[in-house]
Formats: sequence, structure tokens, C-alpha cells
Amino acid sequence: MKNQGEISFGGAVLMSINIMVGAGILFAVGTMTELAGSVSFLGWPLTALLLFPIIWGLSKATHLFPGSGGFYQYCSVGISPIAGVIAHWGYFLGYMGTVASLATVLRNGIIVNTGSNFLDDYPMILNVAIVAVYALLNLISVDKISKIQSTGTLLKITPILFVIVIFAFFFERGLHIDLQNINKIGMTVSTVIFAFLGFEACCSISGLIKGGPQKVGGVVLVAFFITMVLYTTFHIGALFIMGPEKLGSEGVMSFPLYLGLSPALGAALQVGISSAILLSWANSILGASLANISNLHTMAVNKLILGDKILTRVNSSNRPIYAVALFSLLMLAFITFITDVNILFSLTNLGVITALTLTMVAVFLTYLRQKNYFQAAITFVSFGSCGAWIYYSLLQIPSFLFILPLLIGLLCGVAMYKVHQRRIDTSVT
Repeated sequence: MKNQGEISFGGAVLMSINIMVGAGILFAVGTMTELAGSVSFLGWPLTALLLFPIIWGLSKATHLFPGSGGFYQYCSVGISPIAGVIAHWGYFLGYMGTVASLATVLRNGIIVNTGSNFLDDYPMILNVAIVAVYALLNLISVDKISKIQSTGTLLKITPILFVIVIFAFFFERGLHIDLQNINKIGMTVSTVIFAFLGFEACCSISGLIKGGPQKVGGVVLVAFFITMVLYTTFHIGALFIMGPEKLGSEGVMSFPLYLGLSPALGAALQVGISSAILLSWANSILGASLANISNLHTMAVNKLILGDKILTRVNSSNRPIYAVALFSLLMLAFITFITDVNILFSLTNLGVITALTLTMVAVFLTYLRQKNYFQAAITFVSFGSCGAWIYYSLLQIPSFLFILPLLIGLLCGVAMYKVHQRRIDTSVT
């Protein structure tokens, strides 16, 4: 893509945090507490430890395989072009699941909070409206999108910071830590991983960051650590304010009702918190859609998709207008025809881990070729993390049919790559 403006290091960190901090945390806290009770907050740091070898390997990939292109660049250079194709398509399809799941949650949240029977009866109207809004936002210059994201991130973490600030006043309520539930932490891993997704998103916009792709590793590590601390502290605060039983049964959105305020003030605060939560979902969609449109544009630049000449065209703001249009049509199809959020969660987790696993293989093989056995050994640990990620994601899938959208998409991606390669071979001969 031509000059699209640049994103500062701090802006890239905020964008990564913005994608991570959204529907995941606000959905996950209640679900985790229902499963593991008062020890559920340990799911955040323990899962962070599980993911850290992958994050460390990803930070190394940005230095070993410099240049824009994200996972396609890492895997095509480190393994083979076909591995790059599979990784990039896996990540693209995974993030289509992310965007669709967030959009579905946003749509349902709007319907619930407005109480509109009309929108409930005709959700397609809201689907089209949501897709149209994000299509228009993604046509403005990337530096303006970055400013929207940074502002939105600061606004949407208000409920989280509010709980963190006030929970000290609820210490006297006490919190009994029931270690008998520690074995249930594993049941929360898939949900926690979904809430952490976004730590790798800046790989897709590496060419837009000031200082180049070499800055991506630092962005990933800083954003992930900040998010883990926010999540853990927020969860502990919610446990103190509501107690494990109420938090598990009612979810974190009800915490204003347990602050000891008057009914009117509590209800008013809950409206404000609900609005902030809707904003968090909306802003996360913008960050995820920007990353995935960049994925789509990268596929077109690298000729991994048919119609690449059209998809690389840009508007006056240097945004890929036809890539935005194609992404919008796919987003509409996903949220219209895949109504089960669990399918979208599964598609997200398995798509992203496909790209990350292949990236870890690329890093490992490169260190072996360089005879850097110490770094190769450290990277080898990430394979265990990838295996655990896949295992816990598959536990949540009740049927093989849930995986079909990902498999079909990967096969289509490989087929288009093969068609393009055949065209090149034909033109040469």
C-alpha cells in the first residue's frame, strides 16, 4: 500500500490493547467465576504464562523476518510460500470470526438495551447498518483511525478502571479463596484466550508503525503485559464487590447494583456502564476490522487471492476501497448466516492458532539453521503452548461442523494460490 500515514509506538500499543480489551473481558469474568469460583481470577496470569512462549516467539519473528506482510512474511520466508498462504488465510479467517462475534454481541446488546421489538424481529436491518458504519470508517486515513482508536480505548476502559479504583473500599467484605476449585481453571482457558486475542494484531499493520516492523515485538509485549494486569485486577475487584456467587450468576455488568448506592443512582450508573460496554464492543470491531482489511490487502499484494489488481486499488485517503468492500460483504455474511457465537469463537481461536503455530515453526527452523540452539530450545517450548491452545479450543466444539468454515476457507485460499502460480508458470513458458 502507498503512504497511508503512520502509527506511533504508543498508538500501536493502544490499538492492540483496544482489540484485546472488549467483549472478551466483560463476558469472560462472569463465565470464569461460574466455573471456578473465587480462584477464577488466576485464569488470567496462568493463561498469560501459557501464552508467553508464543508471544516471545512472535516478538523474535518480527526481527528474523523483517518486512511487511505479517504472518505470510514470517512463514513464507521461514518455511515455504505455501505455509505462508495457510498461515495468512488462517489468521484472516480467524479474525473474520472475531469481527463477526463482536458484531453479533454488539447487535444483541443494542437490541437488549433499546428494547426494540422491531430490531429483534428484523436483525438484518441492524446487520446492514453495522456493516455500513464500519465500511465508511475504514475508508478514512489510517492516522485518523488510530486517533479514533486511541480515544475510544481510553473511554472504554473506564468501567475497568472504575472497578480497579473503588474495589479497595470493599476489602472489609472479605473474599474466601476456595483452592478446591483450582482444578477447574483449565475449563476457563479457551474463554481467557479469546479475551487475550489481539496481542498479535499489530503484525497485520507492521508496515504502518513508525520505525517499521522491527517495533512490532515491543508493541506486542507491552500491550499484552498491560492487558494482563488490567484483567487480573479488574476480576479481583469484581469478586470483592459482588462476591463469587453473584458475579458467576449475574455477570460483571451488574456490579453497580452492589456498590451500596441508592436504587436510582445505581440504575443510572448501570446505564452508563452498559453504554461504555457497548462502546468497548464497537471500538474493538473497528480495531479488528482495520487489522483484517490490512490482511486482505496483504493477500492481494502478494497475489494470494483472485482479483488482486482490483483489491490493491486505494482511494484518496490511500485506503484499499475494494478490499474494504469485500471485507464488508464477508462480515455481513458471517453475522447473518452464523448466528451461534460459539461457532465464531471456535473459528477465531483455531484460525489464529494456525497462523501462530506455523510462525513458531518458522522461528524454530530459522534458529536451527543459524545453529542458535539456545533460542531454538526456548522456541520449542512454544509448541507445548500451541498444543494446549488447540486442545482447550477443541474442548469447546461440540461437532466437527463447527470447524468446516475454517477448513473450507483454507482450502479455497490454497486453491487460489495454486491457480495464480499456474498462471505464472504458463506465462513464463
